[in-house]
Amino acid sequence: MTTTTLASMQQAFAAALLDVECVAPLLPLFKGQAENTRACFATYRGNQIALWQQTCANAYPVLQQLLGTDFFNDLARMYGQSHSSHSGNLADFGAELPDFISTLESCRPYPYLTDVARLEWCVHRAYYLPHQPAASLKQLASFAPEHLGDLHFRLQPCCALLNSAFATGPIWQAHQPVAGELPADWQQPSGCLIWRPDWTDGWRVQVDCISPGAMIALQSLSDGATLGTALEAAMETEPTFAFQPALADWFGKQLFSHIELHQENIHHDAST
Repeated sequence: MTTTTLASMQQAFAAALLDVECVAPLLPLFKGQAENTRACFATYRGNQIALWQQTCANAYPVLQQLLGTDFFNDLARMYGQSHSSHSGNLADFGAELPDFISTLESCRPYPYLTDVARLEWCVHRAYYLPHQPAASLKQLASFAPEHLGDLHFRLQPCCALLNSAFATGPIWQAHQPVAGELPADWQQPSGCLIWRPDWTDGWRVQVDCISPGAMIALQSLSDGATLGTALEAAMETEPTFAFQPALADWFGKQLFSHIELHQENIHHDAST
């Protein structure tokens, strides 16, 4: 059997696992009765679909609540059929589901679903990404006051930001064990900070709804801007933004893994 033939047979076998119409051409290759072969393919197919559904449910529990189990299971099946897994880690399956939802005609009346899914994927990823030793206010105080505006802050790998045109954060929070109320207006924009405490303080991923000023400040820092530039951007977006209490809150949540000062002839790393 040549490599080309083997590859073709493997592709045909994989297709038959997904589509019952692809089983018939393969039947002559298997011993035994055709009906038994069809039944085996059906079992494999059912197990595969169940795996897609359970994996997506693990990553998108709020989306499952919003859509209902039957619709969600159909969504997971359609997604699995059209998006091959490229990782041996099941935790990576479902990364493209938010974009997939945006293409479905049945979901168009509910445009917030795409951002809810994006938020859930951020939460899902934050659970697995590392939490590095956190920078502290004591380390921040080690810099000269005249250099504070030139500092660079690096966010934890397990932190993420999501800016949404919809009430995505409140919708997510309303479907948690300690639930808030569903927002009266789902078209109200929201900014979400996704973060996870150090494992010694608990492993549960948190989602905070933050103000526009906080969002632009954290996004600026994440993009490599200095503290001074981030503060200016925040104040332009939200003139009443209280930067000092926000900064203290961010350090309390251990959002930063490094503080660095980059100037000509100066490099002070306070991560150690």
